[in-house]
Amino acid sequence: MSNIRIRDVDPRDVAERLRWNGILRDGYSSGRQKVWSRSDEATRLQFQSPHPTRRSVLLLAEIDEVPVGAAEAHVHPGEPADVEIAVLDAFRHRGVARALLHAIRNALRGTATMMRTETYSDAGVSFARSEGLQVGVRESRQVVDLPVSTKTLDRLPTALADVDIVSWVGACPDELLDDWARLRAHMSEDVPMGDLTRTPAPADVAAVRRNEERMSEQGYALVRSVARADGEAVGYTEILLSRPDPKIVLQDDTFVAQRVRGRGIGRALKVANLRRLMSLPESSDSRFLQTYTALTNAPMLALNRSVGFEEVDVLTILEGPLG
Repeated sequence: MSNIRIRDVDPRDVAERLRWNGILRDGYSSGRQKVWSRSDEATRLQFQSPHPTRRSVLLLAEIDEVPVGAAEAHVHPGEPADVEIAVLDAFRHRGVARALLHAIRNALRGTATMMRTETYSDAGVSFARSEGLQVGVRESRQVVDLPVSTKTLDRLPTALADVDIVSWVGACPDELLDDWARLRAHMSEDVPMGDLTRTPAPADVAAVRRNEERMSEQGYALVRSVARADGEAVGYTEILLSRPDPKIVLQDDTFVAQRVRGRGIGRALKVANLRRLMSLPESSDSRFLQTYTALTNAPMLALNRSVGFEEVDVLTILEGPLG
């Protein structure tokens, strides 16, 4: 439509940034349930200290000066650009998403060669494919109500011979830092990615510390556990609780080394981390824990069900050329 206007959002303009985030949030969550979205306070914290190596583009779509859609794109050097587009219900099927996507492509030309986007709808998949993207992987989005009862956790078998679980909140203890970095690198190599471009994370302790600092600045409590067997760290899990917006807590990575899988270490890690989460005063306002698991990852799907997770929708991640 010729009357669609796309304009840049200045991340330094707090009022403009919050209006943009509200449009993105409303379009993203429409028709869905138990949806995590970035709160205004989390948005303020995220953009007050930009990532030093990341290029970001924030766009707002308007028709007759009325906001109708929004988009954001972030790209690190050498990686696909992550793109999110949301259009308000009343303005769908009017070319708004296509106008936003074309504006993102123009803004990132010369910065990235590939792009990646996510959708929860068949219409979103069809739109992305019409723009040259291909389905890379599909993931089950699952949630469990919080708090998880002690009775539920107590009935899960977690006592393992020769396996110790260490749990904490915040930055990784110095004595576990090398192990944590190594396990995260293995996770990036092992996680099911389907046909998506894989960008392995280096076993870089400095990068771990930088990420911890940024997450702390953005108000996140990092709830973490590591499993040790035969004197070696063999698995880890991590939960992210946003102090500004604690309602929906995010289950991030869970990884167990190949050679010790099938012994219940993943379950022991998740149960220990859940117990640690629920010991935090901030978690008293938390209502759901959310996780994503590739539809092809049957063992993790079964593990999540045993803890009480239920599927609420399915995420499709698509990738294709930026141009």
